[in-house]
Amino acid sequence: MSEDRRLHILRAIVQDYVRTSEPVGSKALLERHSLGVSAATVRNDMAALEDEGLISAPHTSAGRVPTDAGYRMFVDRLSAVKPLSAAERTAVSRFLEGAIDLDDVVGRSVRLLSSLTNQVAVMQYPSLSRSSVRHVELVNLGGLA
Repeated sequence: MSEDRRLHILRAIVQDYVRTSEPVGSKALLERHSLGVSAATVRNDMAALEDEGLISAPHTSAGRVPTDAGYRMFVDRLSAVKPLSAAERTAVSRFLEGAIDLDDVVGRSVRLLSSLTNQVAVMQYPSLSRSSVRHVELVNLGGLA
């Protein structure tokens, strides 16, 4: 199974489910999205996504809905869906400019998301007991030994 095709199907399921609040079936995916594959291929890919815990069936013979892991995969791949333009990057940087600490950055980010989406935005800090460091960067300040 093609990883790109599987991600394309997951993206379509997330988008359709968010738009309709209804479980998404293979027939609907084929009608609404240019997948370029057969219904059997879509069903096989959906079965694989379900085996991976990315989608689930709310009941027998229903379409599929994204799981928390499916949403996380979708969000992690958003930059591949639509990267920010230079103007958008500049606007975000300006909005966050002047933040004095992490709490201020989080507060500004939540307000920005809320204003962009016209939705309620909530931020939850990660649990220190379940979090791990993913990136460490050393910066040469020059001349300091």
